[in-house]
Amino acid sequence: MKSSTRLLVTLGTFLIGIVAITACSKHLGHRVWSPSVFAWRNPLRQSPKIEVASGSPLLISNPRYYSFVALGSSIGGVLRFDIINRSNKVVHSYSCRYSSPVPVGNGGYGSQPQGGLLPGQLREDSISAHEYAPLTLTIDFVLLADGDTWFLDSPQSKVKPAGVKAGANAAVSRLLQILDSGGVSMVMDTLPRIHAEVREPDGAAQEPEYGIFGFYNGVTNIVVRVEHEYREGGDASVNAFLRSFK
Repeated sequence: MKSSTRLLVTLGTFLIGIVAITACSKHLGHRVWSPSVFAWRNPLRQSPKIEVASGSPLLISNPRYYSFVALGSSIGGVLRFDIINRSNKVVHSYSCRYSSPVPVGNGGYGSQPQGGLLPGQLREDSISAHEYAPLTLTIDFVLLADGDTWFLDSPQSKVKPAGVKAGANAAVSRLLQILDSGGVSMVMDTLPRIHAEVREPDGAAQEPEYGIFGFYNGVTNIVVRVEHEYREGGDASVNAFLRSFK
């Protein structure tokens, strides 16, 4: 009788534990992904290496791996981490790179936080991480809200100064044409669609000295700088800034 009671208690405790874990996993999946996803922290994954560069306005911290399964799908993985602005300026956008000995574990992305990332502010970022290979996270490039830039001096960086310069020059060339034909007001109206009007030359993204995202970030840099000039000094400042490139 006592043995049966202990067995029932053990079985009941086990079932309660399963229900609790399932509920927690369901809640986490719903909060982080969608209602049809179950998710859980994965402590078996090796913590990624974080490359900290001297002078970088941004710092990567608090990496954590999650595994998840969606109904009707297979198990996957994601690496979530925090991006902290440790500078005294607002960050407009940045480029982050992840690298691994495994080919599928290499890549990068650009991010532009809505409203910018204020000094001391933190935001959460994530990348897919289905493989169990070790990863390294690196900030390659930071564009500040006043137009200043920071580059990681590395051959592996996906944003290179030469690429940013090429994109900036192409954007200025186009905006000068618009300035001469329609004035500053037309320049400002063009900024939201400037990436569609200033196309990257064929093969430029594959140039080692440009970096895959270099040209694009160069165009964005001019957008940010023109907007900054307009806020600070209006039409006259925009006109002077663009013509200074001649």
